[in-house]
Amino acid sequence: MDLDITIHKGEADRPVVIFIHGLGVDKNFWTNPLETKIFARNIPLKVFAAIPPRPASINSGKKLTMGSVPKKIDTLWTVLRDNGFNLLCWSQKRPGGPINIAVEELDEVMQRARRVFGNGPYALIGHSRGGLIARKYMESELAGIKALITLSTPHGGSSLSRIGKRLSPLSAFLKGMLPKDTHGTFSGVLKNVADLLEGSALKELMPGSDFFRDLRDSAVDGIYYLSFGGTKTELLTLYKWKKQGDALYPKPLLTIPDSLIKALPASIMPDELYAGKGDFMVTAESSVLPWAGEHYDLNVNHISIVWNKTVINRVIDLLEKI
Repeated sequence: MDLDITIHKGEADRPVVIFIHGLGVDKNFWTNPLETKIFARNIPLKVFAAIPPRPASINSGKKLTMGSVPKKIDTLWTVLRDNGFNLLCWSQKRPGGPINIAVEELDEVMQRARRVFGNGPYALIGHSRGGLIARKYMESELAGIKALITLSTPHGGSSLSRIGKRLSPLSAFLKGMLPKDTHGTFSGVLKNVADLLEGSALKELMPGSDFFRDLRDSAVDGIYYLSFGGTKTELLTLYKWKKQGDALYPKPLLTIPDSLIKALPASIMPDELYAGKGDFMVTAESSVLPWAGEHYDLNVNHISIVWNKTVINRVIDLLEKI
């Protein structure tokens, strides 16, 4: 298939970790998040990593801000790399295609890994749909695999595709609230989210879909299982500068998607979009791998879970065991 694969060789006595990305992204989601794009590769991920702004000089000249983007993010990939683990990830050729196609690619990736690293041990780490790709693969292939770790994976499905068509008209709502110089950015975010929600790939993740009815994996002795979920829906916030004395202070103007929830009928709102219940794409309940030895619900959204310190520390703890 001539897959785009990145390999990092660490210490010989460390396990090999295979990273599997989710829907609509590529391998840079793991390796270079500040330079990659999400939501069908249309929106820079770095805007979702923005740090809330601090008071500014009265002469700054800025009216609006999303905060500052960090120059570096210590992700799960970079921390494992720096701790001597052997790592491998790849870009799925059809990140919005059927899961079975990604499973075939994972099989090729594992063959490549075995040629490079031998018989393991191996750990699979999947974000979002990537965790389901790993589970489907493990129905028939377990050689050398000693751990499965999932981050914000919809093990019970995701209901978001039900509201995709409802989001598109909200562009007009956004334009009515925001200054003209922000229309392109925030309307673009909303459009790309709506396109993702209406796509066929997300429909495969609906509860009760053919994929879930046909899934036949189960717990296997000798394999560690660990899962994580998020309870924070906020993806990004737009702040407006307010003058107080000799300084400007940031005041939240709009938060996505939280500010938009008020514009949608309560009857169609899935739990994925409610803070405390979901992470914007997956509910905390759905993120639980049914036979996980440990599960953690964290105050993170669907994206920031990848660089959460608790996630990183718990993953390292597990990898040290295999």
